[in-house]
Amino acid sequence: MEWLSKMNDALNYIELNLEGKIDYREVAHIACSSLTRFQRMFTFMTDMTIGDYVRLRKMSLAAEDLKNTDIKVIDLAMKYGYESPEAFTRAFQVFHGMPPTVVRKLGISKTYQPISFQVNINGGNTMIGSKPLVRIEELNNLKAVSFQAHCKEPETQAWNRMREWAVKNLNDYEARRYIGYAPFGHHPTSSEEDFHEYYALMLLYGEEGQNADMFGTKVSDAPKGLFLVGDVVLNEFNDCGIIDIGSSMKKSSQTIYECMLDMEDYDIDFTERTYLEEHIFRKEWFLADNPEEIQAEYRFWLPIKRK
Repeated sequence: MEWLSKMNDALNYIELNLEGKIDYREVAHIACSSLTRFQRMFTFMTDMTIGDYVRLRKMSLAAEDLKNTDIKVIDLAMKYGYESPEAFTRAFQVFHGMPPTVVRKLGISKTYQPISFQVNINGGNTMIGSKPLVRIEELNNLKAVSFQAHCKEPETQAWNRMREWAVKNLNDYEARRYIGYAPFGHHPTSSEEDFHEYYALMLLYGEEGQNADMFGTKVSDAPKGLFLVGDVVLNEFNDCGIIDIGSSMKKSSQTIYECMLDMEDYDIDFTERTYLEEHIFRKEWFLADNPEEIQAEYRFWLPIKRK
């Protein structure tokens, strides 16, 4: 587990350098990783970007400074690496739900504790004996049609566009394979970055991928390589008793990842790749007026490589 120790060393470096601006290339260097690989690994393990994590830690510490010292907001902004008190105040209010002056007056605030990584064995997943139900799958030389969205809820927009296109042009739309991914991770609701990017893909086979477009939609290369694939068990719920897909996917992905640790011939591969989410849609989802009310099934695809 040396790599896990290196990841924790990188987090310790961040913790010691929260005052000012973080050198993310140095963070990746400490983790013995490229910056891109580190960013993808961190997002996979935490479901947030490294930038979001740093911001949450800074805002947590800044609130303690406000409550326990007489420091001015303009000085606090400079202390935590913000170029202006206005930018600092916006970030502060996004996290705490109130401006710095109110936190100082009331003496209450949110906290976000430092992250550390460790391996835990989780229950509640589909198992064969004592192991999760997973398989290795390889994608090579496949094409796909894709719909990209960059907005506050890009997943909904991208899949709705895919759904409308598929119903209009295909007879076998419910039998197709649909893959989604967020290149830079799904931003949490408390993220300072309102927008993020998401792709919804439908894999093509045989002669389908030979043309530059399919029914007016551009054909491009599909993700490729080896993946460890496992079902997502929808057993996490929000406070309203509704299935929390994000939390369920995160829990299942952690179990799939832990299964990979027992595979001596394989290692995780985030060098130039990211994890994928396969969506298994029922016919009702394609035809519904409110497709968000039709529950899909999911599989998590973890990029791996042979050692």
